Amino acid sequence: MPKIYVTLSTFAEYGVDPLDALERGGFPFAINDSGKRMTPKQIIKAAADAVVLIAGGEAYDAHTLKSLPRLKAICRCGAGVDNVDLSYAKAHEIAVFNTPLHPIEAVAELTIAMMLALVRRLPEQLLLIRERQWKRLKTHLLAKRKVGIIGLGRIGKRVAEILKVFGSRISGFDPYTDKKWAKANDVTLLPLDGLLDTSDIVSIHASQFQESPLRLTAREIHRMKKGSILINCARGDMVDEKALIEALKNGRLGGAGLDVFEEEPYKGELTQLNNVVLTPHCGTLTVETRVAMELEAAATAIRFLRGDTDFINQIV
Repeated sequence: MPKIYVTLSTFAEYGVDPLDALERGGFPFAINDSGKRMTPKQIIKAAADAVVLIAGGEAYDAHTLKSLPRLKAICRCGAGVDNVDLSYAKAHEIAVFNTPLHPIEAVAELTIAMMLALVRRLPEQLLLIRERQWKRLKTHLLAKRKVGIIGLGRIGKRVAEILKVFGSRISGFDPYTDKKWAKANDVTLLPLDGLLDTSDIVSIHASQFQESPLRLTAREIHRMKKGSILINCARGDMVDEKALIEALKNGRLGGAGLDVFEEEPYKGELTQLNNVVLTPHCGTLTVETRVAMELEAAATAIRFLRGDTDFINQIV
């Protein structure tokens, strides 16, 4: 019976190194080879005897975890673990691990790419060229923009560091602010309303683990500068989509870049707007990032089964 079950549907899709690592580990394993995200019912059936799961974004609620009696650890390929019932896992001594460091660069680069595309209005210019219209639009330099970062965790900090190279003026909001880092990186710390009032670009990198979860509603969006840009590469439910669409249509906002949505796969009204950059929740989906995360998850699973429990990335 497999001691390791890989529920992640894309495991080893970008290279065989993660698969080779599991084979060298010496523990029996099995893989979800359906190419699709597994449902809880499918996980319960396929991984009934597994001690460790190498997981993706599938749901692991209390019922699913309870139905896996031999399970002792979940190794999540990715930083987010909001798909796991952490309270149940902790109460029943199921260790939960993630791979938080590898996605940083990939998400930060996508964020910067969205900013550049929107300040230079590339989506609109592409559409005009495709329609054989030679029309030059008013655009801006990222170097001259005031960028407000909501959430100064690992990714938010990396975005700020890259923006410094461009010469952007950076402010930040985070309830758990690293004041020493902010001072060293010339990041002005502001309350949320102050950041919204003064920023040409607002980029969300907040964590979902907060006493008061972040959500930009019509009130917050209305506070933003006329013509400003909103970027969200954090969580889809952090932005009120209806209010965002209205602001993009009436000119309150000049553009938006979104990699995450309240409902995914996304097929909503934002797809009909010209002043947006939309990507299918692919912030971490570079070849290099995926392989690195899968290798770390495989190594963690093997180390756990060997009894080496001194992990830096254990959540519970």
